[in-house]
Formats: sequence, structure tokens, C-alpha cells
Amino acid sequence: MKRGEDPMTPGKTFDVRWLIAGLLGLYGAVLTVLGVTDGAAEVAKADGIRINLWIGLGLLAVAAAFAVWARLAPAGRGDR
Repeated sequence: MKRGEDPMTPGKTFDVRWLIAGLLGLYGAVLTVLGVTDGAAEVAKADGIRINLWIGLGLLAVAAAFAVWARLAPAGRGDR
């Protein structure tokens, strides 16, 4: 970043990658909690797999990847 450059320009503040990371992280957290607290009936419906837990963890991983991507390659650098 250059001296005097504002790090929070509108292009960086409203980057859609942050929105996607936030939503996927929220959904992932909810599904992870549901997956941990699933009863035997819910696990039996999914053929013995804690599907909510695995999908929730996957969503959290994708959300983290979006957040890292947005942080390491911010929008508005003139690379379009």
C-alpha cells in the first residue's frame, strides 16, 4: 500500500467475496452446530453419516478460503 492511500476504499469495502464468506460462514456454523447435536433419528435418515456436520465443516472451509482470497488479493488494485 502506498503512503497516503486509503485502505478502505469503496471497492474494497463492498467486495462481494466478503459477503460470500460471511454468508457461507454463517450457514456453515449453523449446520456444524446442528450436525454435532443431531439425534440418532437424523443420523439414521442420512444412512449413518452426520451429513449436517460434514457439510457445515465444508462450508466453513470454503468461507475461510473466500476470506483469505479477499484479504490477499483485494479488489481495486488495477489488475482488471
